[in-house]
Amino acid sequence: MNILKGLELSGTLIFATNSCTQKPATIEKSVVTEKKTTTKIKVDGSYLTPDYQKEVKVNWVGIIIQNIDDHKISVKIRSRADKKKTTCTLYIQATKSRKGIYQATLEGKNVVFTFHQSSVTVSTEYPKDKYALRFYCSGRATIADTYTTIIDFVFGSGG
Repeated sequence: MNILKGLELSGTLIFATNSCTQKPATIEKSVVTEKKTTTKIKVDGSYLTPDYQKEVKVNWVGIIIQNIDDHKISVKIRSRADKKKTTCTLYIQATKSRKGIYQATLEGKNVVFTFHQSSVTVSTEYPKDKYALRFYCSGRATIADTYTTIIDFVFGSGG
């Protein structure tokens, strides 16, 4: 009987020791997180009106955008100057109002620079103010347009 009690006591001690050294069971929770992907829109660069590709006689307009800081850009708009007299010229700074959109004030009107994946659109905040963008061009030309991204553009070249 002492042997049985000894075995029972040994079994209890082994069980108690074993349960103290084992790691407690963990319950794994599967957490699904929604990953938001945001596409960064490149702002700085060179842009041209679609007229640049047409032919030599067309008066195209180009823009060079440079980042000043995280919230401000430098905008230089000029028409071609290689074979024709420059008809549009504007140098201004614009301030970021929200992602991909910058604003400046010209002639008391808000001018909006809206950046897309490979282009920038220059317009006024209110359609009725669009004529303010003609002030920077001679004749009936305007800087209001959608300009397409290009690489290695320098004013006065090409066309």
